[in-house]
Formats: sequence, structure tokens, C-alpha cells
Amino acid sequence: MRVTNNLIYGQSSQAISKANDRYMDINKKISEQTSIVKPSDNPVGTGQVLQYENSSSQLKQYDGNMKMAKSHLEYEEVALDSLNGFLDDARTLFIQAENTANTQDDLNAITEQISKMVDSMADLMNSKSADGSYIFAGTDISSPAFTLRPDGRYDWTGNEGQKFAQISENRKIPINDTGKQLFQDVWTRNNFTATLLAGNVSLSAKVHDEGDFDAFLSDNYSATSGVANNFVLTTTPLGAAADAQAEAQLPPEDGEKVPFYSGPPGEYSLMDSTGNLVASGVYEPNQPLIINGMSFVIKGAPGAAIEVSLNPPKRDNVLNQLKDAIAVLRDKNATSDEKDAALHDAQVSVVNTQASIGEGRSSVGARLNTLSERGDFSSANQLSNIMAQDRVAGLDMGAAATELSMAESALTSSQKLFSRVSNLSLFNKI
Repeated sequence: MRVTNNLIYGQSSQAISKANDRYMDINKKISEQTSIVKPSDNPVGTGQVLQYENSSSQLKQYDGNMKMAKSHLEYEEVALDSLNGFLDDARTLFIQAENTANTQDDLNAITEQISKMVDSMADLMNSKSADGSYIFAGTDISSPAFTLRPDGRYDWTGNEGQKFAQISENRKIPINDTGKQLFQDVWTRNNFTATLLAGNVSLSAKVHDEGDFDAFLSDNYSATSGVANNFVLTTTPLGAAADAQAEAQLPPEDGEKVPFYSGPPGEYSLMDSTGNLVASGVYEPNQPLIINGMSFVIKGAPGAAIEVSLNPPKRDNVLNQLKDAIAVLRDKNATSDEKDAALHDAQVSVVNTQASIGEGRSSVGARLNTLSERGDFSSANQLSNIMAQDRVAGLDMGAAATELSMAESALTSSQKLFSRVSNLSLFNKI
């Protein structure tokens, strides 16, 4: 068989090329620190590695969502915490304003401080996050949650939508709470109206115990039947017949002086709109009569008839309630009873708003804890994926270095062999 130069060169070139490919393949594995640089290196392992990489990539996307959600919730938490602090200060000032030793100048100074707090609280209710979106405006992030009307009252102008962040394949978490839920839909102080129907007496009435009255209203108020919210309180001489009300005198005219009564105690009965007895007992004329959290001071002889009407429960934001109280306290013509009622209205609104904020802060804290736990789970999963990838496609650097040295030696040998073989020609001997 004749060995031609073409055959010698072809086989030598093929051997050098194979040795070089092996050398380059090992070198690339070392540089990328993996035993799989192309699917043919390990078809099964390649599929497993891709699964781990996809899982880690998805977890990183969820990590981005969680980072954004955490930022929004932390902004909300700070705003709620600051609001609660202002409400604490306002409540302290209202308690200070209850002191009967205060002059009108003292009340003006107190209300000036509260007025500035109202402005600060309004700013917090219209807080923005780092991206400029209104935190408490629902999904309408470009408009403020509360708007100041020309008459000085604040209106809720956001919407009730919630934004969510996808933090796992099957779980979303709300990243905001609406101002309507936290601040607008807060119950104001429940109250009632007392109207003298008969009897030569003077009457003053107010809520004496908020808890007892709230329970009474909750049990008896009807949103569908106005008549059911009306009760009649009657007073009669002790031991008198039930029909003594028929002999009661007409209420005094405006400006008419009610004669002072210093007689014996009387009886009272509170009847609902259907004639059922709600409460009854003995009372002292001229002394507060406490019934289900309501206080009635009836000055005059027994024989009065009083209509008691439950006022509809109302919701309003604390900003308006504080501004209403400020207006009454600044009015030098307001009576002590009116100022007392304004103070109680404001304090109840503050307490109820703080309760709502407390629930909001608790919810935000729970969601932040969820994000933290989910973040830890994601980090652990990504680490697990990395370890699994290393088990499948990891590279033993020591063995690879030895293999690279062998491949380099094989390549060098192939090159030297080609050089020797290429000189095996008869022409070189002539």
C-alpha cells in the first residue's frame, strides 16, 4: 500500500484536531467550572440543570416582587405609626381641655396645637411611596386619598381597590390598605335625642357611659324602621297609677321658669315603640337618672313624658371630627355642655381611629413577617438548587486539571509526531 503525502497529512491533521478539541473542551469546563458545557456532555444531566435554573430564575422574580411589596408595606407602617403618635398627642390635649379651670385663651391655645396636628395627619393620610404613588388611595395611585373641600372638611376621594404582589406560584399578598377602611369608615360617637313632650320640668340629657349606651343601641337600633328607634320615658310620683302620665302638665314655654321641686322620689319607666317595658325604677328628682348609659337630669315634679330617639350611627374620618371639636371649643358663646359634648365626640373618634390603625398595623406586620419567612424560604430553595446543580454538573477541579495536562501532552505529542512523519520522504534522502 502506498502511503501518500495526502494520507499522512490528513491523518495527522485529524489527530491534531481531535487532541486540540479535547484540550479546548476540558479547558472550557475548567473556565466555566462545570462538567456540562454542551448537552451532549450529559443529556440527562442537562435537563436536570435546566430545571434547577428555571426554578431559581422564577424564585428571583418572586424575590423582586417581595422586595417591592416590602417597600410599600414599610412606607405604610411608618405612616400609620406617625398617625398614631399624633392621635396620642391630640387625645392628651383634649383631656387637658376638659379641665374646667381653662380660660377661653387656654382653649384657643390648645386648639391651635390640635389644628396643626390635623394638618400633619392629613398629609400622612395622603402619604406617597418611593415611586410617588399614594399609599392609601386604593388602586388610584395618582390621586390623593383625601381632598380638602372649600368648606374645610375632608372627603374620601380614593377607591377601595387593593394592589397585590405575587410572592409564589400560588400566593398573592396585599401591599396596601385603603384610607376608607382605615380612616373614613370609623364610627363616630353614638348619641340620642331627648325631647320633652309633657311636664313642667327642665330637661338635659347626654350619653353617660359610652360602652353601656353602645350596647343598648346595638341591641335596639333599627336601620329599616325609624319608629322602632323611638322610646318614651315617663316619670310619675312614687306609687302612682300607671295612667298618671295623663295628668302631666305641658312642657314649659321658652324662658318660662320651672318651679324647684324638693318632694319625694318618683318612678320612671322607659317604653319602646310597641309599648314594651325596657327599663323602670325609682329616681331622685333633680339628680341624674342613668338608664342604659344615658343620663337624664329632670328638674321638676314627677309627671314628665320624654321622647328618646336613637340617632343613626355615623362614620366619618377623624380629621372632620377634630375640626368640628376645634370649632366648638373656639366658640366663646358655646355652652359648657356643648363643649363637653364636642370633647367627647373628638375623643371617641380618636380612640376608634386608633383602634382601626392598630388593626391596620397588625395586618401590615403580619404581611411583613410573611414576606420575611417567604424570603428565607426562597433563599434556601435557591441554595438547594445551586447544590443540586453542583451534584449534577459540578466539576472536580483536581481531576480536570490532571485531564487537561494529559490532553495538552496528547496535543503536543500529535504535533511532534506530525513533524516527524512529514519528514519521512525519499526526497529527503536523495
